[in-house]
Amino acid sequence: MKAVTFDFYNTLVYHRAGVGRGRQYQNYLSAVGFTSDPWEHQVLYAVFEHYGSSYSPALRDEAKLSFWTEFTRLLFERTGVHTSGVIDHTAHSPAIRDIMGPTCFAVFDEVPQVLRQLRAAGFRLGVISDWQKGLAHFCEELGIGTYLDVVVASGQAGFQKPDPRLFEIACERMKISPREILHVGDSDADIEGARAAGFSVALLVRSGESTAREVPIIRNLGEVFLCLKPPPT
Repeated sequence: MKAVTFDFYNTLVYHRAGVGRGRQYQNYLSAVGFTSDPWEHQVLYAVFEHYGSSYSPALRDEAKLSFWTEFTRLLFERTGVHTSGVIDHTAHSPAIRDIMGPTCFAVFDEVPQVLRQLRAAGFRLGVISDWQKGLAHFCEELGIGTYLDVVVASGQAGFQKPDPRLFEIACERMKISPREILHVGDSDADIEGARAAGFSVALLVRSGESTAREVPIIRNLGEVFLCLKPPPT
C-alpha cells in the first residue's frame, strides 16, 4: 500500500453536541423565537455553495464576520425563517457559525497521532466523503488538513458514494493505482464504492456489531496499521 483514504464524518470527526447540524439549527431558531420550514438535509448543499466559493480560513476576522453574516442571511432565506420583526443577521451569525462551521465537530482522539504516524511511514493520505463544498477548509480548521494530500467531497465532484467515480478522482489526484490504496470508512457505501474503484477496504465500527462479511473490521483508527503493508521501497 502507498496511500490511505478516509471517510470524514464518524471516521475522523464527530458532532460535539451529539446531534446533527439540522437539529442544532432548529433548536437555535426555537430558542430565539423564530419559526422556519421543515429542515431538509439538502439545505446544507445549497448554502455551502456560497461557503465553497467565498470562504477561506485565511480571511481576516472582519471578513469572516462579513462572510458568516451573509451565510446566515442565505440560510435563513433558504429555510424560510419567520419572525415578527426585522432580523439582524449579524447578531445571529456567531451562533450560526458555531452550528454550521467546522467547530461544530471534534476530531476523534486518536486521529492526529494516526495521521502523523502514517505520514511518517511514507503513506499519502486523503479524505473521500459525501459532503458539501468547502470540506478542505473544515479539515484545515480542525487541524488535520496539513496531513492530507487530497480532499474529495461529493458536493464538489458531483457524485455520491457508492459511485466509484468519487474514489477515482482521488486516485487521479494522488497519481497512485487504486490497488495501492486502502480506504477506511464506516458505511456500506464506503465499502461498495471503494471496492468498485479497485481499492482495498477496512470498515470502521467504533461501537456495536457489524453484519459485514469478508471485510476487515477495525474498532478505532489506530488499528488501521493492521490492514497495511509497508509501502514499497
